[in-house]
Amino acid sequence: MAVSPAIRGQGVGRKLLEYAIAQARALGATSLFLGSNSVLKNAVHLYESVGFTHVPAEKLPDMHYARADVFMEMGL
Repeated sequence: MAVSPAIRGQGVGRKLLEYAIAQARALGATSLFLGSNSVLKNAVHLYESVGFTHVPAEKLPDMHYARADVFMEMGL
């Protein structure tokens, strides 16, 4: 997920993430998972603030994101 630098800080990323979570629920998903990078501190904080929790990488399916060193999941 990314937001254009020109509109960062306006809550667009949060709205996009909340919409994606709502859509996953509407489709019947029971959980979500993600991989990110610790350098992306604002992104990791956003994920934490909406309810994602940190988990060990081996708990999640392989996501083929070589730079991921932060792994999170959220129960729906």
